[in-house]
Amino acid sequence: MDVLSQKAFFESFGYLFVRGLFSKREIEDITLEAEDLWLEERGGANLGDTGQSVAPFVEKRASLTALMDDERIYTVLEAILGEGFVWAGSEGNITVSGEHLWHPDRPGDNEEISYDRIKVNVYLDPVDLAHGCLRVIPGSHRQPLHESIEPEYRHQRGVTVYPYAVDGPDMPSVPIESEPGDVVFFHQSLWHAVFNGWPNRRYIALKYAAKPKTDNQIASLVYYSKNDVLNVPESILNSDRLSLRNMVCNLQEYVNKSVPDFVPFRED
Repeated sequence: MDVLSQKAFFESFGYLFVRGLFSKREIEDITLEAEDLWLEERGGANLGDTGQSVAPFVEKRASLTALMDDERIYTVLEAILGEGFVWAGSEGNITVSGEHLWHPDRPGDNEEISYDRIKVNVYLDPVDLAHGCLRVIPGSHRQPLHESIEPEYRHQRGVTVYPYAVDGPDMPSVPIESEPGDVVFFHQSLWHAVFNGWPNRRYIALKYAAKPKTDNQIASLVYYSKNDVLNVPESILNSDRLSLRNMVCNLQEYVNKSVPDFVPFRED
């Protein structure tokens, strides 16, 4: 699939799956570095019962920072988000829960969900329908489908998905079954879920946003990513890689800008 086809697919369905973006050797090196960082972050202790989530993550290691502007990822992002897209942080997660019910990361009204933000997931373990793969509802990053699912809370709160009375795992969706080295791009307003997970399921998430054009978009970016954008290391801010510098050079300006208070759709 060429870049224009990828852009069209993403804009229509809200996600894009690229197989084998990283080689076996590359993903082995990424996994070793991630495991070492997780271990360092928990002070050498064993993994606890609640798993581990570290954010920022890739910013803390030079070898992992290379993921931020890897050309194979960057080219897709620029095609979808346009020039001037910005960095919005990263996460390194080891999950223990078997499920994460249906939800969008960035719920809201038309203005909020029209602000394009992308999460790029790099899974370090094989995942499939029976073993914790990401499931997505194509097209749910746009209205009217977005607000028709769990319209009051924009998050599944019971066994069934309201208003359809369908059990979470039975909700019509696409399972994104992947092997280490594959990469998933998805819009952060897209409805997604995980079922049948297992302890020690590992993945890295990279987050990006289109260049904010309105005060409300700046406020939303800062609200969701302030901790990430305030903790960009000097080594990244002053990197000799222009693509990397361009993603972070305006972040502090956005934080400092006087903008209206941003009120998320739901906090409870």
